[in-house]
Amino acid sequence: MRALWSQWKADLLRTVRDRRFFVFTLIMPIGFYLIFIHEQRGALHIAGTFWSAYFMVSMASFGVVGASVNTLGVRLATERKSGWVRWLRTTPLSSAGYALSKIFTQLVLSLLIVVVVFLVAGLDQHVSLSAAKWIEIVLWIWIGSVPFAALGVLIGLAGNAAQVLGTLVYLALSMLGGLWTPIQVLPKTMQDIARVMPTYRYAHPAWGLLANRSIQWSDVLILLAYTVVFVALAAFIQRRMEAKPEA
Repeated sequence: MRALWSQWKADLLRTVRDRRFFVFTLIMPIGFYLIFIHEQRGALHIAGTFWSAYFMVSMASFGVVGASVNTLGVRLATERKSGWVRWLRTTPLSSAGYALSKIFTQLVLSLLIVVVVFLVAGLDQHVSLSAAKWIEIVLWIWIGSVPFAALGVLIGLAGNAAQVLGTLVYLALSMLGGLWTPIQVLPKTMQDIARVMPTYRYAHPAWGLLANRSIQWSDVLILLAYTVVFVALAAFIQRRMEAKPEA
């Protein structure tokens, strides 16, 4: 337990000191929110709620996806390349402890991102929700990020290509999943594409909660399916890499 606690603290400190974390997961979502809110006027109505609240959820989701897919994936790839993972095997920290430390770190960072984006929306646009509604939306965005953490682990296995791959996947999923532009204003083909993206299924329940709609089981099941696929692929690739003889 002490080894796990020490590793978790070290992971958390290394991540928050990383400029990539602040640029991709805090500065970008907040910057996009402030720019597009003021361009489109926060009082605009969309999907049963105000644009200021709708886009708040979009950018919080955008930041969490970035932390999971991009930041986590690149850090895992860097640790594998530097031999950090092999060195940890000589310490009391188990493989399960290493994985748990990454999960705990990611959960803390995701919660931080959501809270910061929501604070900006509340202070700048005076987004006001009931206490219960705030808690529901925060919990969903926090817990619903699990598939993207799994995707981050998968991207972390890409080695030197992880940084480019993570950025491309992060931006593509955000754009195609309706986090940048509401799918209501997109052509029908793009709307159909968005509905099969994990990013859309991740943000859609939170958008629905803003409009007093309940979470749909289809969103939950699709996210679970994505999680299973990402975990299975990561496990398969990991086994192949471990079975491959070193040069």
